[in-house]
Amino acid sequence: MSPRLLKSVLAAGGLGLAGPALAREPAAHQESTAAPPGQAGPRAAEPASTSSGHAGARTPPATSSQGGAPAARTPPTAGAEPPKAPSAVRYRVSTDEAPRHVIAGGKGRATLLLNPSTGATAASVTLLELQPGGEVPEHTHDTSAEILYIQDGAADMVVSGQSLRVGQGDAVYIPAGAKHSARVVTPGATFKAVQVYAGPGPEQRFTQGPRENTPHGR
Repeated sequence: MSPRLLKSVLAAGGLGLAGPALAREPAAHQESTAAPPGQAGPRAAEPASTSSGHAGARTPPATSSQGGAPAARTPPTAGAEPPKAPSAVRYRVSTDEAPRHVIAGGKGRATLLLNPSTGATAASVTLLELQPGGEVPEHTHDTSAEILYIQDGAADMVVSGQSLRVGQGDAVYIPAGAKHSARVVTPGATFKAVQVYAGPGPEQRFTQGPRENTPHGR
């Protein structure tokens, strides 16, 4: 082959090798920016928050007016006033306005001072008065203890089979379930005693007798 022909062949081969290399150059440039297989492409830009002014910040959940807790968790009674004491409770009851009933076959009176009707749910207080010869038959209070404070007069009592003479200034304790009775022994004087039941209830038997005083608007 002549030198001129060899030079032409080499020149033609060089151009053929250079052409494909130049054609692949753009593809190689694209691979440098594309994501590797199996991975997500480029992430989109996070929207800017309208409340904080910082890109990518999340809008905080809605809150209540009570200080930062989510509105859905705010108790329905938030801000409500505390409950008031029941209006039925009476902290003072005078003897004049308390119901007074006739008892002991007309020989006694019972003035109901404190009991559940006045809001006293733990105990009751009654003023007992018995005329000479008045008696309280034997009975029991299964769930209530009884306490008596003798203000005036004297009476013979029997408590759980034990005979007692009680008089002014004495205190008497009668356990729940104990049998007891009383009979006034002071001639010409009224027997008076303050009676307490813990808990209340037995004093309601006195309401079976007629009411002696006029109710105050009730």
